[in-house]
Amino acid sequence: MKIAGTSELLIKAFRYFSLPFHYPRHFIRIAILTLLNRSLVRELFRLHPHKAWYKGRGFKTIIDIGANTGSFAFAMRMIFPDAQIFAFEPIPDCYQQLVHNLSSYGNFKAFQTAIGSHSGTIGFHQSEFLESSSVLPMGKMHKEAFPYTSGSKIVQVPIARLSEFQNKMTIEPPTLLKIDVQGYEDHVISGAKNILKEIEWITMEVSYQPLYEGQMLFNEIFSLMASKGFIYQGSQDMLTSPLDGSILQSDALFKRKK
Repeated sequence: MKIAGTSELLIKAFRYFSLPFHYPRHFIRIAILTLLNRSLVRELFRLHPHKAWYKGRGFKTIIDIGANTGSFAFAMRMIFPDAQIFAFEPIPDCYQQLVHNLSSYGNFKAFQTAIGSHSGTIGFHQSEFLESSSVLPMGKMHKEAFPYTSGSKIVQVPIARLSEFQNKMTIEPPTLLKIDVQGYEDHVISGAKNILKEIEWITMEVSYQPLYEGQMLFNEIFSLMASKGFIYQGSQDMLTSPLDGSILQSDALFKRKK
């Protein structure tokens, strides 16, 4: 087991350090970040096996809901150097880091707000592991599977409907909407309204087990998206429980009907 584990680590390390060669336009930048800021490169590393799929869609506009510090936006920038990216993040420290990480590339605009089905302010459960933060309280299963995420505090953050930003974004098709909001996906969709008509593809983190209190699971999300005119097209990657190996989450792809 020790040998197998060492081999896996070596393979992963090789894949990380070979990553810059796949993006020659940004070779030096990715090489430096791989050494000094690997958390920013992490999503590019994870999504690289799907690079051909993303390139094949030719996205010119990318809307990133739940951007955190910008790892997904960074990955999209490497794959689509000229695309317009709009990112939304409510946690102040994450938002500042997001702006720092992406602004120098241009064609990027960030908004410091949560996205949901109403406007105002809302109590936000900020996890010690920031990527697990959510409007919804964390569920027991999540805490048991990932105890390092269980500590949290409630902070007040602004919240708004995505539709309110329609006139603040220049949307050129084809457009990708990415939603990673830890169980709050249905609220984001409910507040999107007419803007969904301008979206060709949605990649959304969906759950198969209840990780947050009151969240919709995949079957309900599937039905919701169908009612909005989107067809499920499969999933990329899966998160499994370290306790029993059960599938907890994946990134589901939805395509708008023509």
